[in-house]
Amino acid sequence: MCLIVDTNCLSAVFDKEAINHTEFEPVIEWIYSGRGKIVYGGTKYLGELKKYLAIYLQLRKAGKAVYVDCNLVDAEEIAVSNMIQHNNFDDQHLVALLRVSGCKIICSLDQRAYPYFRHRLFFTPAARRPRIYSSSGNADLLCQENIADICKPCENTTNAQKKLLGLI
Repeated sequence: MCLIVDTNCLSAVFDKEAINHTEFEPVIEWIYSGRGKIVYGGTKYLGELKKYLAIYLQLRKAGKAVYVDCNLVDAEEIAVSNMIQHNNFDDQHLVALLRVSGCKIICSLDQRAYPYFRHRLFFTPAARRPRIYSSSGNADLLCQENIADICKPCENTTNAQKKLLGLI
């Protein structure tokens, strides 16, 4: 499984001291110990990562993060922006990243963005619509069936990868 982490829940995923970390602990465990990978890219998203970019770069070095070319994501962001304009829709960059990468899961706590993450104009057929991880109740999404092609091959984290990540 590979996923995109919306910046509104980065601390919940990566910071053990965050109030809602337990809800997102399965995500980080899937990445650090399982077959999970994080997908990232696009100028706006990289700008939003600030504090966590070093973690993403370390994950990429360990083979646990997949970078999508900013030019591809940025061009798709413009296309997505032209498809729907609405006051509640300010995550065009995430929809663009979902579309370009083929990623099947997005972690987010932004309920107002959920309809756009799965909108039929962006994802057809319905089977291609991403799923939303918003709490540990969605832990069943962290499975092999949700591995996008861009993240393959996806194997369990090796000891060498864990060493690169400072886990051992």
